[in-house]
Amino acid sequence: MHRKRIAVWVWLFLSVFLIASAKDPSQEEELLRVFDRRGAKIDRYMLHVGSRAPGNYSSADLQNLADRLSGELGLGEVQTKNMADGTRYEAHGKWNRNLQVKMAVINDRPGDSFVKPYISISAAGRGPLNQAHFFEAHGRLFRTLQKFRIDTNTHFSIQGKLPFEHRANRDDREELVNQVVRELGAEEVESMRTERTTSVSAHTPLFNGGLKTKGGTMNVQVAAKIGDDDRQIILTLGTPIITIEY
Repeated sequence: MHRKRIAVWVWLFLSVFLIASAKDPSQEEELLRVFDRRGAKIDRYMLHVGSRAPGNYSSADLQNLADRLSGELGLGEVQTKNMADGTRYEAHGKWNRNLQVKMAVINDRPGDSFVKPYISISAAGRGPLNQAHFFEAHGRLFRTLQKFRIDTNTHFSIQGKLPFEHRANRDDREELVNQVVRELGAEEVESMRTERTTSVSAHTPLFNGGLKTKGGTMNVQVAAKIGDDDRQIILTLGTPIITIEY
């Protein structure tokens, strides 16, 4: 009897542990799954972060900040560009075989003694997405942002084509967007519809955070555009917004 009770308690402990340790899919994983279920062939994808630095820097310190960021990210030499809207410190490089990485530290208030520069980092790829390489890159970017105390909220966008046997039309486009929105359990917040494109901003409880708009808070964007040959639809998904051209 005593052994039986121990076995029961061990079983209960393991059950609770496994439930607690079960990892919900990330926002990126969820969008990739939806994309895969639609049968779309991946053409482009981008992971992007953009936010103000957490503290004030003197103008003289910005070069050093850019150099340290570039070094941590494994990028090339930092180039300084004086633009109409301020000074940009830029560097770029490649992760794995497909990911092109760009970084910019932007001083948009060059006349001030101390500034909070805007920091932009993107990792963009084309063609088939290797998920192992992608999430390795995601982890590397996340660790860098943590080290420099930069906001770790990222934007993820993915784009690809769905072929059609017939000439794709407005109804096909609308149905595709509606299917994706339903799969995500999302509610439409705002939308834009033109002759060839449908774009819906929505909110899903599957994803955290979001951006406030006039229509409400959105954390996912779904866009469908009829391709040039009318026998395909270009599907683009993004969270919280799409950050690539669609």
